Amino acid sequence: MANPTTIKRVRDTLSESLPDLKIAERRTTRSALHNINFTGGIQQWANFEADILSSLSSYAWSQQAIDVVLSGANAINAPASEYVSVADEGGVQGRITERIGQVVGAALEFQQEQLLFGDFKGANPPYPGYPKIPDFVVKGPSGDSKLVGEAKVPWIEKHDLEHALEEYGNGNDFYLRHLLGQIAAYMQETDRKHAFLTTYEQTIFLRKVDVNRKWTMEYSPVIYHWAMGSSSTVSLRECFWNLALLSKSDTKFGLDSGTRAQTWTRRA
Repeated sequence: MANPTTIKRVRDTLSESLPDLKIAERRTTRSALHNINFTGGIQQWANFEADILSSLSSYAWSQQAIDVVLSGANAINAPASEYVSVADEGGVQGRITERIGQVVGAALEFQQEQLLFGDFKGANPPYPGYPKIPDFVVKGPSGDSKLVGEAKVPWIEKHDLEHALEEYGNGNDFYLRHLLGQIAAYMQETDRKHAFLTTYEQTIFLRKVDVNRKWTMEYSPVIYHWAMGSSSTVSLRECFWNLALLSKSDTKFGLDSGTRAQTWTRRA
């Protein structure tokens, strides 16, 4: 007897959790953090999850089917688990592209938001000859970037976002400022207000604001890959969806805002 099927709509796919990575025993062992520290102001992104829940509940969601999966006691759905072994940053980036970029990108397409996840090289550079390559970008139909993102592997201690935020809460800002350095520099250089930093297992979402004319980085709570969306909780995909929509109409870093000659990053 054939297994029954379950139809999934956009809202269903965004609320799903992500499977655990299949991490190889032989894997990279060095930190990939650049020798750059963030020097601007830092504050929590107030009401981050509550605002997402409010936005999701009021959004006009398409009821068109976006996916069909097998259901029932004996159903085996290969996409529900990981069968790709990862051992370095490139492998982790690939799983992020598949598990987040592909699904959120499909949702944006179905909802006609005209935004696309992709490689930074596929977007218009901030100026001709810009030499750096952030790991991810969300771009609009003209090819202009809307936000940038950076990935690190989750098994290196120095990449632990949860630890960095805990230390920051205890008065030690060293780890967080080092983690933020590279992505903060990309935000300023590309003139983009929104960004994310992810290890797949842990992600923080970032927004530049001006506080009393001082350039300030707002950071979200750590959002975990296993988080599921509900009426009171947000999933990782829902957070990416929300950041993409925020960046659509509020894109620029604002290099001319605030006090002049501010430092945002510094070589470590």
